[in-house]
Amino acid sequence: MKAPVPEPRHRGHLRVEAVTVRFGGLKALDGIDIELEPGIATGVIGPNGSGKSTLLNVLSGVQPAECTAIRLDGQRIDGLTAAARARLGIARTFQALRLFDSLSVLDNVMMGTHRLHRHGALAACLHLPDTRREQRALRDEVVEMLAVFGTRLLPRLDHQVVSLSYANRRRVEIARALAARPSVLLLDEPCAGMNPAETEELAEQLPRLAAMAGCSTLLVEHKMHVISSVCRQVYVLDHGTLLMHGTPTEVQADERVVEAFLGVE
Repeated sequence: MKAPVPEPRHRGHLRVEAVTVRFGGLKALDGIDIELEPGIATGVIGPNGSGKSTLLNVLSGVQPAECTAIRLDGQRIDGLTAAARARLGIARTFQALRLFDSLSVLDNVMMGTHRLHRHGALAACLHLPDTRREQRALRDEVVEMLAVFGTRLLPRLDHQVVSLSYANRRRVEIARALAARPSVLLLDEPCAGMNPAETEELAEQLPRLAAMAGCSTLLVEHKMHVISSVCRQVYVLDHGTLLMHGTPTEVQADERVVEAFLGVE
């Protein structure tokens, strides 16, 4: 069997119509419409408790929701499990890191390639030639992607993740999501816990990483300058409702956003 062939670039048109999530009598999301365009980074901002992480949970299939439809490249996915959506190319990171601490950097990132494997467990155990070629091709692809992080991860491929700095563990989780060749990349506060220099570095790298994957990106982030530098469009949530949608410049100039999220004197 031939080595894995990269999937067509610029996938990931995701459309969400009237998504609603209720926790008892509380509406965490109330009739939200979101659209992600292939190859475009979209931001979601809002104060704590506005429904940002709940939205990501709905899109990834972790949180059930009432909605008219969720479509990925025209296909209805709202009835699919989280695992099925992952197989279709929806990858995500989490606010709280979820890594295999005892495994190496490389092994953690290679976990993201699971959906790309064309050979079963038996072939892998037997170390058949086709399986070895597939693994080498995927490893080479992962190493090329990790090179975007410069010297942050490449010299540490064999290091246990638990030995890394917090910022590098964040980078590993992002790399693992990207290793799946996602059509949609969901990033839940990827810069959380990073200092200003680390934040600026990651903000510069995210567009390059997303371009390599050719996917649409949904970025939840509290740091507005990161949203402005990475995203072409922004959705603003407030108490589970959509406050507005526009460019970063339009969003920052809107008085409602300033009051609800950016703060006023």
